[in-house]
Amino acid sequence: MAKISDHLSESLSEYLIQTGWIEAPPEQISLETNLGPISLQYPFMTARMQCVVGPKMAVAAGRNGILTMIPRSLRDQDKQAILDANQKARLKKGEIEFQESPECAFPETTIEDVLQKVGRTGHSIIPITDKFSKLHGFYVHDPNNPPTVHPATPVRELMIPLRGESNANGLPFLVNSENKSEIQQILSAENRKFLPIVDTNQILRKVAFLQRYDTNYIGIAISTRGNWQEEFEKWAHQADTLVLDSSNSCFPAALEILKYARGKFSDKPFGVGNIISADAFKVFAEAGASYIIGGMGVGSICQTGSTRGNGRGQFTVAKELARTRDEFYKEKGIYVPNVVDGGISNLKDMTISLAFGDLIMMGNYFNRFFEAAAPKFKADKKTPTSDEGLMAYIETWGEGHPRARLVGMYGMNFRQALSNQSPGDASRVTERYGHASLSGATVEGVVGLVPYRGRLKPSVEEDARYLRTTISNAGALDLKTFRERAVLEKASARTLQDMLPHDIEVTEK
Repeated sequence: MAKISDHLSESLSEYLIQTGWIEAPPEQISLETNLGPISLQYPFMTARMQCVVGPKMAVAAGRNGILTMIPRSLRDQDKQAILDANQKARLKKGEIEFQESPECAFPETTIEDVLQKVGRTGHSIIPITDKFSKLHGFYVHDPNNPPTVHPATPVRELMIPLRGESNANGLPFLVNSENKSEIQQILSAENRKFLPIVDTNQILRKVAFLQRYDTNYIGIAISTRGNWQEEFEKWAHQADTLVLDSSNSCFPAALEILKYARGKFSDKPFGVGNIISADAFKVFAEAGASYIIGGMGVGSICQTGSTRGNGRGQFTVAKELARTRDEFYKEKGIYVPNVVDGGISNLKDMTISLAFGDLIMMGNYFNRFFEAAAPKFKADKKTPTSDEGLMAYIETWGEGHPRARLVGMYGMNFRQALSNQSPGDASRVTERYGHASLSGATVEGVVGLVPYRGRLKPSVEEDARYLRTTISNAGALDLKTFRERAVLEKASARTLQDMLPHDIEVTEK
């Protein structure tokens, strides 16, 4: 008869993190992590999903120290467009980046309006100029110490003025000079992040920023079927990392692909995903995987578990793979990072995941941002829009849905392409092409909508403050000590309910 596991599949949402003795305040907690030679400012990877990853997402995520993963199911021209945009956006630590035409505010603009601008754009450095574009100073936003003045306070009262005869402590600036060596020298001597460049009339021309870390690391998923060697030859030299892409990587060809990758592209970290057991982790770790992605059946667009019956609770997967990773390190002296993928629905889930995983891979999270590749819709959930102010929802779909097949064949504008081939109702054409040759296949994903949240940078920065606060309260200093010191406790359904706002009519969040 079939075996019955004595394990219980548990969800991330069932657990809470206990507090410890605080050794460092939240603002001192580092969220930096490494994946071999890849250094990241956040322990985040985008899911390898069509609806998430396009050129805009690669640029925005990469600039903010997040690893972008290109899905294998895109057309070659779409993959190349992402790689080209990402390559153009790359910066190395110590390089100077010029920002032209930054969003400015007038001296009389209220701090409330300026903070709305900061929240919308993610820019924490706002030039203060008059109506003639003459620069007067800068408002520098510190999210850990937000202003505590009346919302109607003019920003001129909070700005840092330019340096002058009457203000030796003001901001330095350059006149009609873009000499990078000179800029680097001033920024280094003054320990500043930016330097304005003006003309002889003090009209703002550019703002020079000193890059503090390497940016825009990118990975690409490799198919487990067909001519995967050709995919390696085509993409390996353009990506920083490659990953085997399967909902279940436990099959012989996966080891063959891993062996090929380690032999021919040994300088590129090669990941294997996805798995859900300790035994599979050991097999791939011993075979030389650079990192291993865990999770199956719990993604927000996934039907693998609900329809097919394959999968495992993400807490159980994360816990088991973390234990196996640590045991493997003790036995072999080789540390194989564990990436938690799927079932991460909120900030609490993110923190629980980071108590086990070295990184977390998220789809639904990144799908909600302005930079996501998928179409955006108005509040009626039907009308497409490119107006940022009208965006209310973003489309999402699983890689196991026929929608992914259509995008893989015709690109994101597949409806138009199919309508041009077969004039008539676009939705009926789409339905026919989407399901025509799927006999023998299983549909393992859904199509839906997620709420629009805004731009990536301010949203990630806001969430990072919550993560740092939780990690600080757990008595940790960084992600490594958090994994070592975190104490998790399972909560009853009633406890989880009690931790929500209750016995109150919530009128504002």
